[in-house]
Formats: sequence, structure tokens, C-alpha cells
Amino acid sequence: MRLLSLAVMSIALLALPSLASGSKSVTVPDPTAPGLSVNGAIFIREDGGYGRCSGTSVIAPNRSLVITAGHCVFDDGHWLGRRWVFVPGYRHGERPFGTFIAHWLGTTPQWHGAHNDNFDVGAAVVGRNERGELLAQAAGADRLVTGRHSRAFDIYGYPVARPFNGGTLQVCQGAARVGHDLEALLMPGPLELGVSCRISGGASGGGWFIDGDLLNGVTSSSYTEDPATDYGPYFGDAVGRLARVAGRVR
Repeated sequence: MRLLSLAVMSIALLALPSLASGSKSVTVPDPTAPGLSVNGAIFIREDGGYGRCSGTSVIAPNRSLVITAGHCVFDDGHWLGRRWVFVPGYRHGERPFGTFIAHWLGTTPQWHGAHNDNFDVGAAVVGRNERGELLAQAAGADRLVTGRHSRAFDIYGYPVARPFNGGTLQVCQGAARVGHDLEALLMPGPLELGVSCRISGGASGGGWFIDGDLLNGVTSSSYTEDPATDYGPYFGDAVGRLARVAGRVR
């Protein structure tokens, strides 16, 4: 069974698998450190409760761009923008760089129109924090790259489902590619990539990095029968166009 890993409190968490001990992810000791503070937790308030995802602050002209999974901004036919908040450097309730509330959400046409998992990428443009700072000014931002064929990634996220609790930034360092998501063969576009990383609901949208600080993917989903593999869309032209459009929004 394929699971999208947007964690909805008291609803989706019950359906997500528990992860066995021996997970390859480790806790980041200080998520506020330079180069790590671009990662953040996403909190979403909807009629059905509260949702959790993860995201990354990305370099853009507006200095206010977050990249995440498509289903973290648009899911079940509607936008998740009633109350969508990004908290970079989050740890156990602490908000060291403040809170950034989204005022614009976007995704790829392929995800919006057909929920094509090969294009499950979303973007949010956020306002200033409580101190009047732009996101990139407060927490930094990393560069998004497309068209790469990487063999390994550092995968970040804030998993909520057991054995995690959503309070810590986790990372699978040097997660190796293990092929493609075979279900993606049924859909147009470059195939979703699979990597060896145990992670759980809430980490959806977390950044996949290459060469230390280049964002080259996001977590999309996993399978109950294969919790050790994390899947994410290939960053191609559609993702580049989304980032360019979102980066110009004021």
C-alpha cells in the first residue's frame, strides 16, 4: 500500500506504519546551525484537523520561498492554505527564527491536474516573521537545482509518526538510490526515485540535498510493505518552472 506522508493529527497517523529499530535516520543535534536552518517544519490547519509536513527555504528573488511536496499544498482537490506555517530550525516547540505564514501556494500542473506522483512538488511564498524579517534573511536559503542524475542524497525531514514525535529534524546521510517507484511507470513524466531511508509521516516535503547545499528532491511517499525506501520526484523542467514562478511572487 502506497502512503502519502502528510501527517494529519489523529487521522493519518493511525494509518502509517511503525518503523523498526535500526532506522538509518539520525537526529540533527542543532537544527539552527548554519547550513541546517534552511530546513523547517510545516504546520497546516484544515477542517479535518492539523497536518504536518517538512520543507526547505530556497534562494529566490523574493527571499520568501519554501519548497515542499505537492500534496503538502494541494491535496484531495483543494488548496491547504487556510493556515499554512513554516518554522525553520524547529525543535520541540522552539521557533528560533520565528514563524512564516504562507500567502501563496503553488504546485506543478501535473500534480494539480492529475495527482501525478512523478510531479509531487509544491511551493509556498511566506510573509515576514514577527521581527519583520524575510525568510532568507532570518534562516538562510539554499539553491534548487534541476536536471541532475544523482546517486545519493542527504535527506531531511520532521517525521511525526512512530518512532518519531515531530520535534526533531532527522537526516539520512548519503541515502543511496535504489531505483524507481514502479507505480510511477503508469504515469507520464520522469520516474520517481527511490532511496534507502527509513522515515515516517510528517517528513513529506523534506529536502533531498546533493553536494551539501543543493536541493535536488523532496520526500513524497513510502509503502507499508517497504518502509526502508523513501520515494521522491525527479527535479526536472516542471519543478524549475514552478520555482521561478513562485520566486517572483511578492
